[in-house]
Amino acid sequence: MIGRQALLDSIWGKLTKASPDNLSIVGPKDIGKTVLLNALVERAKQDDSPYSLVIYWQLGYAPPQSDHEFIQQLSDLLFAAMGTDTNTYAEARSEIEKGRESDAGVSFMLLREIMEDIQNYLEKSVLMIWDGFDKPLSQALLTGQLFGNLRDLFYGKRHRVVTATRKTQTELARNKQVEDSPFWNMFDVNPVRVGPFDENDIEHALSSALLTINQGGRKELANWTGGHPVLLLSLLNTLMASGDSELTNEHVNVAAGKVASELSDFLDKLWTECTASAKNAFQLIVENDSLDKDRIGKEETRYLLARGFAVRDGAKIKSSCRLFEQHVRGAKPDTGTLDRLFGSWEAYQNEIRTLLELRMKQIRIINARLHKLVSQCLGDIPDYPDDCLNNLTRIEELALDLIWQHEFDGAQAIPNDLVAYWTQHPRDSDKVIKKRMEDNDWDLPRDRLKQLVILQRLTGSAPDFEAKAKSVSKDTYVLLNAIHQFRNRTEHADGQHIHVGVAVSGVLLCIELLSCLERELGGTAGQITTGGTT
Repeated sequence: MIGRQALLDSIWGKLTKASPDNLSIVGPKDIGKTVLLNALVERAKQDDSPYSLVIYWQLGYAPPQSDHEFIQQLSDLLFAAMGTDTNTYAEARSEIEKGRESDAGVSFMLLREIMEDIQNYLEKSVLMIWDGFDKPLSQALLTGQLFGNLRDLFYGKRHRVVTATRKTQTELARNKQVEDSPFWNMFDVNPVRVGPFDENDIEHALSSALLTINQGGRKELANWTGGHPVLLLSLLNTLMASGDSELTNEHVNVAAGKVASELSDFLDKLWTECTASAKNAFQLIVENDSLDKDRIGKEETRYLLARGFAVRDGAKIKSSCRLFEQHVRGAKPDTGTLDRLFGSWEAYQNEIRTLLELRMKQIRIINARLHKLVSQCLGDIPDYPDDCLNNLTRIEELALDLIWQHEFDGAQAIPNDLVAYWTQHPRDSDKVIKKRMEDNDWDLPRDRLKQLVILQRLTGSAPDFEAKAKSVSKDTYVLLNAIHQFRNRTEHADGQHIHVGVAVSGVLLCIELLSCLERELGGTAGQITTGGTT
């Protein structure tokens, strides 16, 4: 690890104080979280550490696909940390392995017993470091029940957990029960932010490289890289290769030209990964040399600062990474043609998320939860098409709940005036209406497919039915019906991967559903609370 010593010391202090914290470490991709965590593992294994067992778990590469799989992988890591010579829990391990054919509840009970034994009888404590925790959270395959159980492992115990993610835990959670789980209340309310190198980190990097550089050169190092670790260390490697012993700002400028060419693909990746709003903000900063902070959204400012692309200068935000700035200037399309942006399949994949994000920005937020669920889908385009539609069930459920509260004034039954209209000829021969007449049942069904059938008739989308909705349109019904079919595709994938183009189509349906609800529900949806089904 180069630099970060003050940050590591701060983390270790939080983990070793009288009442240690569970910690959430947050930082963008390629900023050095994993390097920091590996250094934390080494620190926790030293003789003076209060932690007897240290478990490092990289969840980003092969994330568990179920509660049961999560517990099994965690159990395997726990046993590995205890050592191959440990026979004390051989029988329990055998039982857990049998649990692979059982369910998560059985495996978790055994895991909890073992962790309690580790603390109470062996008088040991466990430090768990979960790196890449973004992936299992964003896949929405883990349940609130699992996180409730995990809380039991740590609440009131000596064991501690550290998670590392690119966004905060609750921002990433797609399952409502997971997002609201009391598990997160155990963590320090202020996540540990990992950002670009500061002056002390840069100084440590220079001493590690055995480079002597004048004050002007040091300033240029910061100006060219913004402290982004990959850019800074690449520039130092180039300076080391030059063989010069006394380095000046001119040496740094020449080396930066080489690095810009060598890291073109990496710089392009950094730019491609930016959100549409962050791209727009950065281009405004570049075009105006700096920009009043009030002209940039807080989210966009935080995004650029966290990566070292921009810095605060009084009341203004200005570019702080010349390598990135030059790349963006050169990468700007020389024409405004769609062919340049979408003319090839590769270009389409690179640019489509930006287009969808811009469309999202045009839609006023009428329900924050629903808007967040759709926004989360965009983050998986184009790299994870199998994951980007995981929110469809929750999007469908929440949208329907909003519609019924608006149309039926929160009642859980079809209004009498609608019943009177639907039971008249020729609608009384409609098989859905006929069945309800026979059962004398006009309650709103809990099944979402049956609710869509009601919505079809309410919006006049079925033969012989006039539109009787207050404001919800046929467009909304068609979009929700299509989303329901996409949902079935994701829930019954049978091993068939979803193509990027198909995933984009599903996400676009969700975005346009937001637009319809904005027009049709107006200012009422933001006040609506939904029941336990969402």
